[in-house]
Amino acid sequence: MIAGAFLLVLNDALIKLYASDLSTTQIIGVRASATVLVCLMVMAKTGWAFPRLWGCDLLIRTGFTIANVFAFVAAVIALPFSLAVFVDMTNILFAAMLAAWVLAERLSMLKVVSILTGMAGAGVLLSVQVQGAGWLIVLPVLSALAGAGRELWTRKLGPDFSASFLTLYAAVGMIVVALVFGVQELAFDQPWALGATLVAGCLQGAAMVLMTYALQNGEVSFVAPFRLTALVWAALIAWVVFAETLTVMDFLGITLIAVALLSLSKGARPSTPNQPV
Repeated sequence: MIAGAFLLVLNDALIKLYASDLSTTQIIGVRASATVLVCLMVMAKTGWAFPRLWGCDLLIRTGFTIANVFAFVAAVIALPFSLAVFVDMTNILFAAMLAAWVLAERLSMLKVVSILTGMAGAGVLLSVQVQGAGWLIVLPVLSALAGAGRELWTRKLGPDFSASFLTLYAAVGMIVVALVFGVQELAFDQPWALGATLVAGCLQGAAMVLMTYALQNGEVSFVAPFRLTALVWAALIAWVVFAETLTVMDFLGITLIAVALLSLSKGARPSTPNQPV
């Protein structure tokens, strides 16, 4: 889980550092192409399982995934790196809040308090940046909401759909959307940017495999909290690579989000080993 969280943040850093001049659609299309290759390699080892290629819940889950990626990439490019990553992680809080409606899960008092605490932390972070960012501040919030939808509909689909299949399906969808809406914006005169985007796609695919493996083979209550190391990796990369400085209010917001996510993880039920997520 720690390695997966690091690779996921590193993938985002590569995009902001080397590919910011490319269009959002091209970044997503090229990165998704690399992710497809990673998924195919994984499926070659684990089996070519294609439960079904159509279905309302599958399409809804894919739509949320595509929306999450588009909003997040736009946020990473336009906003401070740390802000985009920290606010995006509140997707777990949105998922916990909406699970009572989508999955009929019980919304306990611990969940309510954790959600409110995490949302307060996100509000603190956003309030620090709102004047300089303008309307762009809504991008990481939209990313978090779409990410919550992805998590909820992943749960609705159940164990018949493996993580590699769902990741592959969503990546193909991203390529299609990128080609339909971004053909006129394609640029091939920046080989370094394209190469960095391909590497980022491989890192993203590897991160999803590692994090899914951790959730499938370990107790959720044990491994899930280690996802919070993404906050540490993001803060370090923002400081070392992008020379971003965190204010006292930033640290307050990060702490509130971390406490909220940790509270939710501690209350999670153990997963069944080898169950696809």
